[in-house]
Amino acid sequence: MARGAADGTADTESTAGAGGSAGAEGVRAAEAALRRLLPRHADQITLRTVGGPERFAVHGRAGRITVQGTGPVALLTGVHWYLKYSCDAHISWSGTQLELPATLPAPRAQHRQRATVGHRFALNDTHDGYTAPYAGWEHWERFLDVLAAHGVNEVLVTAGQEAVYHRLLTEFGYSDAEARAWTPAPSHQPWWLLQNLSRYGGPVSRELLRRRARLARRIVGRMRELGMRPVFPGWFGTVPADFARRNPGGRTVPQGTWNGLERPAWLDPRTAVFRKVAAAFYRHQRELFGPAEHFKMDLLHEGGDPGDVPVPEAARAVEKALQQAHPGATWVILGWQENPRRELLDGLAHKDRMLIVDGLSDLERVTDRERDWGGVPYAFGTIPNFGGRTTLGAKTHMWTERFTSWRDKAGSKLAGTCYMPEATHRDPAAAELFTELAWREEAVDRTRWFEDYARLRYGGTDASARSATAALRETAYRITSADGRPHDSVFASRPSLTARSGTYFATHTPAYDLPGFDAALAGLLGVSARLRDSDAYRYDLTDTARQVLANRSWVLIPQLEEAYRQRDAATFKRLAALWLKLLGLADEVAGGHRAFLLGPWLHDARASAASAAERAQLEHTARALVTTWADRATADGGHLANYANRDWHGLLRDVHLPQWRAYLDELQDALEQDREPETFDWYAREEPWTRKTEPYARRPVTDPYRTARRVHDVLATAPFQGSLTVTAAPAAVPPGESATVTAVFRNENGLRATGTVGLRLTGADGARPQDPTSTPSVEPGGTARVRWRIPAGSGALTDPLEPVPFTVRATYGPRGGQRVTTTRTGRFHRAGPLPGGVRTVTTNDAVFGQLDGRWAIDGAGADLWKSRAEFGAVHRPGALAAGGSVTVRVVSQDDSGPWARAGIIARNDLSDARAPGFLNLAVTPGNGVVLSYDTNGDGTLDTYQRLTGVRAPVLLRLSRDADGAFTGALSTDEGKTWRTVATVRVPGASAKLDAGLFMTAADSSGRRATVEFDRWATQ
Repeated sequence: MARGAADGTADTESTAGAGGSAGAEGVRAAEAALRRLLPRHADQITLRTVGGPERFAVHGRAGRITVQGTGPVALLTGVHWYLKYSCDAHISWSGTQLELPATLPAPRAQHRQRATVGHRFALNDTHDGYTAPYAGWEHWERFLDVLAAHGVNEVLVTAGQEAVYHRLLTEFGYSDAEARAWTPAPSHQPWWLLQNLSRYGGPVSRELLRRRARLARRIVGRMRELGMRPVFPGWFGTVPADFARRNPGGRTVPQGTWNGLERPAWLDPRTAVFRKVAAAFYRHQRELFGPAEHFKMDLLHEGGDPGDVPVPEAARAVEKALQQAHPGATWVILGWQENPRRELLDGLAHKDRMLIVDGLSDLERVTDRERDWGGVPYAFGTIPNFGGRTTLGAKTHMWTERFTSWRDKAGSKLAGTCYMPEATHRDPAAAELFTELAWREEAVDRTRWFEDYARLRYGGTDASARSATAALRETAYRITSADGRPHDSVFASRPSLTARSGTYFATHTPAYDLPGFDAALAGLLGVSARLRDSDAYRYDLTDTARQVLANRSWVLIPQLEEAYRQRDAATFKRLAALWLKLLGLADEVAGGHRAFLLGPWLHDARASAASAAERAQLEHTARALVTTWADRATADGGHLANYANRDWHGLLRDVHLPQWRAYLDELQDALEQDREPETFDWYAREEPWTRKTEPYARRPVTDPYRTARRVHDVLATAPFQGSLTVTAAPAAVPPGESATVTAVFRNENGLRATGTVGLRLTGADGARPQDPTSTPSVEPGGTARVRWRIPAGSGALTDPLEPVPFTVRATYGPRGGQRVTTTRTGRFHRAGPLPGGVRTVTTNDAVFGQLDGRWAIDGAGADLWKSRAEFGAVHRPGALAAGGSVTVRVVSQDDSGPWARAGIIARNDLSDARAPGFLNLAVTPGNGVVLSYDTNGDGTLDTYQRLTGVRAPVLLRLSRDADGAFTGALSTDEGKTWRTVATVRVPGASAKLDAGLFMTAADSSGRRATVEFDRWATQ
């Protein structure tokens, strides 16, 4: 077929300009946007252009406002600055408040701001999938206006790129049908462009190709009018698996799988075929969408395999192809985990023509991007939302502390900002603050900023609004999670008593103080009635009430687990009833604003189809993305089920509530019948829903204020809103001594104080309380503390560690409400002393004991992998040198999870959490024996090799040859025969490494495990 037949375009180059004009055309474009944003007041604002550095200024008098700016983006940013800081108004992608007087007021000040960085990039590669994959021009027109009003001048545009690939494949040996079959549905196309998958949800129809290409042309056309630069996906070699067979001279490298999905092949960039295909790709892209200067490419993204292709050579070839097609173009690449590889950067011919959009600028462990990337320019950035999850939270304190200092330090290569949520139209406060960074000379004062935000967001000065934003400032907008993510809702997880997040790839502990967040709901409910009419208020109230309920899932789930573990059927039944009540209430709350409805998401998918068959196909992909993500291999094996964790009206009611009801009913029956519960195949329950086609509400179905008020009243009086922690100090004591056990009760209800709280300890002989065991009341978020002294007993030890268990019960309830009991078990250990010459290190609260050559470690730990390093170890300094080895037998290992690890650990310096030379050889309950190691010298474990089918007891040996290579081996026959797990090299390993025994429970819920070792020998 002829090129362009499927996408409806002729083979001619677009006449659209490459950038917006700062002159008359630019003013006209900005005026048109102003009329769309402020239709009743646009004629009171005059826009004028000025030359020089990018900036804006606002002056004038009532009804006659003048905004001067260097281009459309600066002009619209100036208009919005005036609206915010002179009119107490706000435009956002999540609720807008434009309660303006008929005559606009004079500016309160001469607003003058300049852009301190040139790149102000927005959107994530995943945006088009997770936000609105089937949205039309009405969505995009408004979205671009909002982005321009927030000072954004570079936007990643992935919509319509399927038309480029369609043209490309039909030029290189594929039929129209084959090209469309290889193309995924729009919901999953972002991961196809990232080289993670193909085909899923396809084939795309010719009509869908045409409409998506037309939409993309309108998007980039409007961007150019507004002076915004489109950033297109570049081409780095993604092709079908049989591409080389159809194109002689080509050479492909298989890329394996990504979360259960087969990845497309990678065309070797060093070949003449690659150069020919790349030239064609950029030619088709230009013909379809006009010229561009920025191209986003993540070579070897998330586990991509270079095979035998040297990465520096591949990088130079990809760079050269881009520069030949677009001389002077900028290669934009994501800063994320190990991306970009340093060897890729070192291979570039023009480092000044790369821009790294950093998604991790706000993590504590990231400190020096000039060092990390060898002086390559980068944009300060964040990824504050994953999967489009309905969750509130961002590290705004890190943004305000770091951006200005990083920008202004000597030798800085910070050249821009990049706001990259995986989905947009969420978290308006975070978006507002971040996009202002680039337009302020001085660092943002967070306290003052959130006070101002309360006024502009709701339209006036209000003490309750200030109280609400202050609570948000110190909770959701100061998250403390190690991975930088806010916590999501356990209500929207696959049911499990050990669930500590909505999905597998998420933070597994609360990211901020939960009762402290409740003040945001109380504050918003107290806002003056005159300020409650805006869409911004309705959005925020719905979102905050939803989050308050989601936070309760974190309070209740450990209590459900403990009640079940103790076989307390009565308490479990009451907790389960409360869980289901709050989950149902969450669905009602979400029905209060269109942004939290399932209906519009599904309607857009159906409306994009040209036939009944395509309607079913596209609706299936939309439903799958927010539940199973894809098929079983991805949902289960790839752990992507509920990745786009969303508290949506309809989705909670019809997917999550029935699952949790069935699960909790089965556990209740099992308790009452004294039997093991039946297991559930959650995918088998989820998949049929993804094939349904019933409609859902597209307009709000509940009143936001009344429903949020009911949430407040229900939670103020609900039982089980307390937490109980118990600790022992010391955690391990010799026989004949004693330990102090401390129990801390916390009122997790931020809306009401408790009545009397009583704490009682049982199960330990001779325990003596050191404090009063009853407290008249505990304020919201407050605590009550009791200590007991417990003797450890003087009898001789029979094991290296011997537990001394105890149980603490807290009886409490909200003031005037129902009283309940929460139970927590704990233990300390009688321990044999460690001999001289060994040292210990723990990041998982481990305790250690030794008796007659037997060693034991008891500890917790969420994981020992990449950024998480939670383990306990007893070791000998400098014990592993070239030609040496360490051997130990893991005698027994508690099964705290399939990836719990116990065995041999080594590092240059085990007391230094960032030291290189890091590796370990460990047995696991469910994944065999694993050799994990650091491949780039950054002090984190990032790669492993394993032999499956082995559990403790097992003999392990970690040896090092004269050339510095490490070999992990195992024996299941007492050392008669050995099997090699792997031989590896660990960059940065010193001549002598600390080495010894270690364990981690690898359980995010805090569960502890005990491991026993013997035959520890060093040679």
